[in-house]
Amino acid sequence: MNHLRAISIKHLAIGLVLVLAAGLAAALKPVARPPDPGFNLERLVPQSFGDWKLDASIVPIPPSPDVQANLDKLYDQMINRTYVNSRGQRIMLSIAYGGDQSDSLKAHRQEVCYSAQGFAIVELLQGRFDFSGRHIPVARLLAVKGGRSEPVTYWFTMGDHVVMSRLGRLLVQLKYGLQGEIPDGMLVRVSNLSADSRASYAAHAGFLDALLGALDPRTMARLAGAA
Repeated sequence: MNHLRAISIKHLAIGLVLVLAAGLAAALKPVARPPDPGFNLERLVPQSFGDWKLDASIVPIPPSPDVQANLDKLYDQMINRTYVNSRGQRIMLSIAYGGDQSDSLKAHRQEVCYSAQGFAIVELLQGRFDFSGRHIPVARLLAVKGGRSEPVTYWFTMGDHVVMSRLGRLLVQLKYGLQGEIPDGMLVRVSNLSADSRASYAAHAGFLDALLGALDPRTMARLAGAA
């Protein structure tokens, strides 16, 4: 009974947010934030930091044409890089930025993206990454296709917030809508090739800690959300 009651309360909360958002849409006409000419992922994300440096010899596998077309609709800027450390470990980094994260441009969940490319999702977990006073909710998954086993850690931002649930996204949309704005957003994803998902998730955390620590405060806040 308590479980059913909790589910009912959650659905009621989502329903209330939807009603408020609908009323807000009728009263206001939110507009997207004007483009920031100084925000360029290629320039702002360093090619080397800590014990990591760009491995230009590794070219990321491009997504299928239909998936790429969907990504082009969702995001304005994307970078896909592979980094290597002194021990020969490699981590793939993908960051995608979209200037309009309204209902028509919902963030692209990676388990859906990988499945669309023929991967089987054999593990999907909710977790947390802690950095500089931030408790960043993340999704972790293990995607397998043939002999390729790829553990993945990712999260989304919307405006100044990390959002990983439908309710969280709706609440942030409501907050910005009250200010007459449509929030921008980002996907941050790291992955590697390994059959050991637990060790890989720990390696992802170490890589992300080094990456975020190397960014200027403004860029770091845009990737990791406000403290």
